[in-house]
Amino acid sequence: MRFSPRITFFAAVIFAASIGIATSVSAQQVTPQVMAHAKKIASTCPGSWEQQSCLQAVSESNITLASNYAESLDNSGKSNQIEPLKQLCAASTAATKGEYPPAAMNSAFTECANGIYDISQKSGIAPDQSNYQLLVAAILCLNKDPQCQLLERSMTQGAARK
Repeated sequence: MRFSPRITFFAAVIFAASIGIATSVSAQQVTPQVMAHAKKIASTCPGSWEQQSCLQAVSESNITLASNYAESLDNSGKSNQIEPLKQLCAASTAATKGEYPPAAMNSAFTECANGIYDISQKSGIAPDQSNYQLLVAAILCLNKDPQCQLLERSMTQGAARK
């Protein structure tokens, strides 16, 4: 896994905002589609990141992430980056169609996140940051990163407020 410290630092902030917790990031910036994914991940994944239901929820979110990002690339005249995006993120959506080992899905999620980061650096076009951070949060938690505890606490508190 090769995330820059800047990306992982903002993962907790943006993820918390996406599930409705008051932070410096306005929840109004989160699309309803991404909010629905965040709520599903928040209700399914804390304490169960390796369960198929969680992996499926993250995979569903990645379908939205990749398709919306492909549309942004196309609209910005960067359609040459769409095929690499598809190739890098296809495996990360597999859990929507079957059961796969958590380690395999973690690897696919990481490849997709790193690929999106690389494409954004080449193209100058960023993905939806809230949706991207849902992916980063899942990777952090699947890797048992200490930041996961903060993310899970935020998700649990956010779900209790709803």
